Amino acid sequence: MRIFIYLTLATLFSWPTTASAQQKAPDWLFNWINAWELINKDLLKQPPVEPPAMLFYDNEYVYTNSVVSAPNGTSIDGPAIYGKNIQWRKATHADSIMLPNGQTVPVQLMSFAGPVGNGGTFFVMAAPAFWENAGVKSTLFNLDMMLTGVFLHEFAHCRQYEGFGRLIDSIEQKHAFKTVPLNDDIVQGYFKSDSAYVKYFRTETEMFYSSILPPKKNMGKKFVEMGLGMIESRQRKYFTGDTAILQPLDNIFLSMEGLGQYVAVSWLCHKQGGNLPLATAVEGFRRKRNQWSQEEGLSIFLALGRFAKPGWINKQFGTNPTDVIQLLKEVVGK
Repeated sequence: MRIFIYLTLATLFSWPTTASAQQKAPDWLFNWINAWELINKDLLKQPPVEPPAMLFYDNEYVYTNSVVSAPNGTSIDGPAIYGKNIQWRKATHADSIMLPNGQTVPVQLMSFAGPVGNGGTFFVMAAPAFWENAGVKSTLFNLDMMLTGVFLHEFAHCRQYEGFGRLIDSIEQKHAFKTVPLNDDIVQGYFKSDSAYVKYFRTETEMFYSSILPPKKNMGKKFVEMGLGMIESRQRKYFTGDTAILQPLDNIFLSMEGLGQYVAVSWLCHKQGGNLPLATAVEGFRRKRNQWSQEEGLSIFLALGRFAKPGWINKQFGTNPTDVIQLLKEVVGK
């Protein structure tokens, strides 16, 4: 979430002209962007914004709308986003790629979003072949479905940077994180060896997953109340002194990672998406259940999806977002 080189959007999206014949971006790139358009239209309902600087790559080529990543690229036909045609480019790489923020990295398995100057964002993700070669798979649905979910999860963070992303930047400027690096696993990094803490986390997480099961909402809501009570108790007990700063970070990362997981699961269940039963989508995307902010974040978002008032998800965006713990308090009337 931190970057080292800041560039203006004008630099990112100014292109040289070429006289080369128009080619087409890979089908998987169209499919991923179309999945985002679907989920934004039907679930998130966020207004159009300037598209992020996007960089995708396979074993030979990069596919991008960033002049930084492909200054001499060949113009290709690619997907539109937010109703806007994008000037896509294709270029070969030599086992290293330049990210839209100007940083050069080796070609490897990657999927992440980050900020770039003037409030913009960039997004990077490897082609399906990289994931397949790395042995990534799901026992509950095919690799294409899973990777679409991965793309949606990470791409959703592009819409969260002007709010939660800037909050994280502000915290980082005021605090030195020497024991555990500042990222979405920071709470896990501090407490993964504390068996009592882990029990708190596991129990409260299961409370939220259990809340979506009872057919009667008043029964499910009791699980939400118990889960929220455990979160508040855990944070009061463990986030004190030097670790007090973990309380807002816990809330922020549950919000960000929870949204990413929720967007992925929502597409997997959508009739025009994966068209899977909710239980299958949830179980498949929980995978190893070893990333705490994703695991508990998804459980909270599923509970909010059932019990929160319409429009609740809009509070995750913009310059002044509401974290999911506050939204849970609104659900139970605190």
